[in-house]
Amino acid sequence: MKPVYPEKRSCPGKKKRKLMYRTSVEKGPVDSEKLRDRKSTYRVLADRLPASFLRFTVALLMISIFLTGPTSAVVVSGNTQLGVEVSEITPNPASPGEDLLIRVNIQNIGDEPAEDVIIGIEEIHPFIFKYSTSEIYGSGTNLERTFQIQQIRQRSKVELNFYFRIDQEAESGVYQLEFTIKDNSGTSFSRRIPVMVEGNPDLVLAGTNIFHVDENNSSSGAIVPGQEFYLRTTVKNAGNGDAKNVRVMLNLNNSSPLIPLEDNVRFFENLSAGSSENLSFKLLLGSNADVQPYRIPLRITASNSTDTLQIDKIQEIGINVLNRAKIDVSSLKFDPGMPVRGQQVSMTVRLENVGEGEARSVKARLEGLEGSGSTAAFLGRLDKDDDAPAVFTFTPEKTGDQEVTLLVEYEDDFGKHQLSEDLTFNVERQKGSIVPLVLGAAFILAAIVFYMKKKGKI
Repeated sequence: MKPVYPEKRSCPGKKKRKLMYRTSVEKGPVDSEKLRDRKSTYRVLADRLPASFLRFTVALLMISIFLTGPTSAVVVSGNTQLGVEVSEITPNPASPGEDLLIRVNIQNIGDEPAEDVIIGIEEIHPFIFKYSTSEIYGSGTNLERTFQIQQIRQRSKVELNFYFRIDQEAESGVYQLEFTIKDNSGTSFSRRIPVMVEGNPDLVLAGTNIFHVDENNSSSGAIVPGQEFYLRTTVKNAGNGDAKNVRVMLNLNNSSPLIPLEDNVRFFENLSAGSSENLSFKLLLGSNADVQPYRIPLRITASNSTDTLQIDKIQEIGINVLNRAKIDVSSLKFDPGMPVRGQQVSMTVRLENVGEGEARSVKARLEGLEGSGSTAAFLGRLDKDDDAPAVFTFTPEKTGDQEVTLLVEYEDDFGKHQLSEDLTFNVERQKGSIVPLVLGAAFILAAIVFYMKKKGKI
């Protein structure tokens, strides 16, 4: 077929469409002459196309090249096209300290097999890679974070199972796992898979103290029967996940001698990981309570932020119930009578334990005494309502009022104590003193001498 050129003064558009139609419907083998005729026809068409149309066509080709180049999700190499599809994340959300399964499909949606595909796994906190499994391994496992798949057939996929361990210290949040894929042409891309990690809260009580209500809120590890006190503690979230609807309550039964004097429940809407809240309960220990250690049970209930974990635990706070001794001076007397200057006397001070507890190592002494003798006494042990004498034997050195201080030291369940008591007594002058006798005798002797001189006998 020879090329048909448009006639002069004819419509070029119509002739050109006619020529194109003829060339498109030709069938059968093409010989060399026909091929030359066809090239001549194309050359004529190219000569007659406008230059602007050619520039537009080139621009479209360049845009197509950019649009079909590598992206963050696929690799195009020749007629292969690779991609990653996530089919399973278990559990979701994941928990710190537990295992995580991520199942992915490496897909080749191209028309040719993908050769020597390299899979890489970036180990990013808090994920710790353990191993992977797949049909391509058979029944075994793969312990390498970077490995090679020899071939992925066209329009097919390979399923891979990746097992990770979540760091025990991981906090709640969304973390990224990154996979890289590269084929034998060197073209590669990466795929990040977001994984939700939900940490678990762990609520504990710490810093517990007992404060006496009637003693200026003084802190002590022990109380006595009949005493009001505050139990103050701190609830802390020691876990790595947030807690919500936190309740701390006194879990006392009806037989307990401990009686709440205020509301026995404390509520906190939210307690984030690492944070804490202070709380206080006011209680009364019954006056008939036995003297023994007691344990106060506190119940803690809460849940994690997704309600997948429920917390219900009891933590006990121990307190000591003790008894306090109290020493008092019940009586004082002298033997044989009131003190006389220069004469030995015994002073007996009777000490009584008027408290509820046992007094141990009781001893007494006198300070400020003007005289000589024994000023210390040891009594030993005094039970409740018991009394005992402290005897001091001494010789006063002056008359008149004598002021001394009685010091009593003892121990009970609460430690060492000291009692100080000021005593005043009178020291009398001696009766039948030799001075009046001497004066009397001298007076009588003088009278006798005077009488004898008067009679002239001397």
